[in-house]
Amino acid sequence: MKPIENIFNNIQTLQVSSNEMKNYINSLSKEEYASLATAFIIGRSGWERNYTDTNEFYSFIEENEASGIKVTQKMLDDKFLMKKSKQQQVQLTYEHELSSSPKIDGVYNHDWLGMKTNLIVEIEKGLSMLREIN
Repeated sequence: MKPIENIFNNIQTLQVSSNEMKNYINSLSKEEYASLATAFIIGRSGWERNYTDTNEFYSFIEENEASGIKVTQKMLDDKFLMKKSKQQQVQLTYEHELSSSPKIDGVYNHDWLGMKTNLIVEIEKGLSMLREIN
């Protein structure tokens, strides 16, 4: 996945959901576009927490609460959501975005990214999440 700090700095100077934003995003290379889309998706959706339906998950909560400790999401993620799992989620998202974003007449096939009104906020969250695993 390509670093997107410079791209993020550039899109912060453009009006969200404007023609300038759409044109800039469509001017990115396929790899840059996939990286930006990945940061957006990760920021918007958060980490997949497949651990929530496990016996170990329920036991962890019960044991802590029996000891008077209120279990937080951070505690659960620290215990069950490993860095490797986060990296896999990012890689799968990136590969999907890379393979599903051909250009047609100079515009990415799914031009949804340039039209998002919450683009900056969600990418900022996504970048923060990506920094956790690097």
